[in-house]
Parts: sequence; C-alpha cells; structure tokens
Amino acid sequence: MQTQRLWLQVIAFLALVWAGVAAVMWATEDYVFTPEKTLALMNEAPWLEDERLGHEQRMLHLDQVITSVVKLDFSQRARMREDGEETIDRFMKSLSEEEKGEYLSRVVEEHFNAVMKGIDKLPAEDRRRIIGSIHRDIKKRTAKNPEMQLLIDMDPAGFEKNFTQDMGLFFKEAPLSAKLEMAPMLEAFHARMQGLRR
Repeated sequence: MQTQRLWLQVIAFLALVWAGVAAVMWATEDYVFTPEKTLALMNEAPWLEDERLGHEQRMLHLDQVITSVVKLDFSQRARMREDGEETIDRFMKSLSEEEKGEYLSRVVEEHFNAVMKGIDKLPAEDRRRIIGSIHRDIKKRTAKNPEMQLLIDMDPAGFEKNFTQDMGLFFKEAPLSAKLEMAPMLEAFHARMQGLRR
C-alpha cells in the first residue's frame, strides 16, 4: 500500500512538472526563433500575394523577418540558407531597393562591422592572411553576380589595391546585390572569429 501511494505521488509530481514545461513552451513559442520559422515568415510575406500592399505593412513584416534572422545563431543561418535557398531568393527578389537596404543594414552590416573590428585587432600577418582569404572568396562569388564582376572588371588593379587597403570602403561602395552575396561569407568569418576568442 505504501509503495502504491509513493508511485501515485511520483506520477502526480511528474505530471505537474511536464504540465509546467508545456506551459512554458507554449508561452515562449513566439520568442523562439528557428530557421524553419524564419523561412515560413519569408514564404508568407504578404506582398507575394498582394503586390499593392502598403509600405507600412511591408515594413512591419520585413521587421519580423529581420528580427527572426538576427536571433538565429551562425549554424542556424547556414542551415536556413541550405534548406531554403529558393525561398530566400524569392523573398529577396521581392524586396524594393529601400527594403534590401534595411535588411542589409540590420543583418549583414552587423557581421561586417564585427569582422572589421576583429581583423583590426589581429597581428599584421594574421590580418593579411584573413583579408586574402576574404578577397579570394569575393572573387569566387563574382561569377554569380554580374554587378560585382562589373565593379571588379572596371578597375582590376584598383580593386586589388582598394580592397587590401580599405575593405570597409569597398563594402560601403559595393552594390546591394554584392553585399547580399557577401553575407554568408561575412557570417562565416564572424563565426570563425568568435570561435577563435573562446
């Protein structure tokens, strides 16, 4: 009899704990960000169905998408890019230039600024090696981006010199599409630099 009562108390306690866990999960659902939720937000952009949607409504939804992207960690962002390439491309192509600029300023430039601060703190040899690696990665990506290729083809020697001397100026002057192409690379370098600090 004593054992049966003990088991009933244990089961009641566990049921209470799991009910509490379920309540917390339900209450915090809106504050948990995943690649799947972010891709769903991109896929459900209201202007994809209604092109006449007002600017204010577009900006509200864009803000939700940006907030969701910013809350993802590096591995989640990489997984999102791998799993949702078509969704991301469709979403980005649907944005106006102003909206792309907003996205870049809040998502991509954060990584660029962090990478630049990290690079500035490195010894000269490590700095040259990392800038060289970024430079090679950008050159690989130009094949996918005609605007970027045009920028480099106009003055190849100037690109080499300016990029090596002032990567910040290069990034600021690059077209929006080139900055979007650089986003995954900047995130990867930012993640690597954070890994080096640990």
